[in-house]
Amino acid sequence: MQRLLTRLAVALTLSFILAPILIVIATAFGEASYVQFPPTGLTLKWFAAAARRPEFQSAGWTSLWLAASSTAIATPFALAAAIGLVRGRFRGRDAIQTFLTSPMIVPGIVISLALLVTSAALGVRSDLRLLGAHVLLTLPYLTRSLIASLLRSDTLIEDAAYTLGASRLQTFLIVTLPGLYEGLLAGMLFALIISFDNVSISLFLASAKSNTLPLAVLSYVEFNYDPSIAALSTVLIVVSIASALVLERAVGLRAALGK
Repeated sequence: MQRLLTRLAVALTLSFILAPILIVIATAFGEASYVQFPPTGLTLKWFAAAARRPEFQSAGWTSLWLAASSTAIATPFALAAAIGLVRGRFRGRDAIQTFLTSPMIVPGIVISLALLVTSAALGVRSDLRLLGAHVLLTLPYLTRSLIASLLRSDTLIEDAAYTLGASRLQTFLIVTLPGLYEGLLAGMLFALIISFDNVSISLFLASAKSNTLPLAVLSYVEFNYDPSIAALSTVLIVVSIASALVLERAVGLRAALGK
């Protein structure tokens, strides 16, 4: 009886989580010129309509550039921070780790307002301040993922490399870095998704020339109610699921999450 109730609770929870997503996907294929569920008929015209809109095209490329650039910049800093926090022995290590992961805890509106006031006072361009904000946003996820990988790594292998005459750089490149493959891949994937989907920080720091896709979607749904947004959301859902499947295939989600 207890097992049956547990399965029922899990099924209800999954239904509650997945039902809105399935409704969005279903409405993307409807023939009506407005969002309708259940949809009447099946068509792919709304996917084509979303792809043809110039504001979605430019904003999509901006989001891709922003996500890739912020992840590329944040990765070496996160790697250095993770190694220092795990392998280092110094006072204030816990405080530094808390500080590095604070963007995960502090509300995005607080971070965005602080960055907006500071960058405006310094005269920083809108694209650069947006990039800096996304680096700050992605850094904690990369750092936490790499810390989890370092805590699972065997330092005896590195000691063996030192014993056999390898330098610190050689040991890092040949032994340490390949051992962090799982955490590095997971952290970079999470950083890309977090940066691409961010709204709260981009809302305050983006400009007309550096508008991101989530902001373009928000602007569009303010005055339009057609299923092209559902079609665009469906594409993003499929991409997210595909990314998770690639991560599971490559290293396993449990290993990537440090479990």
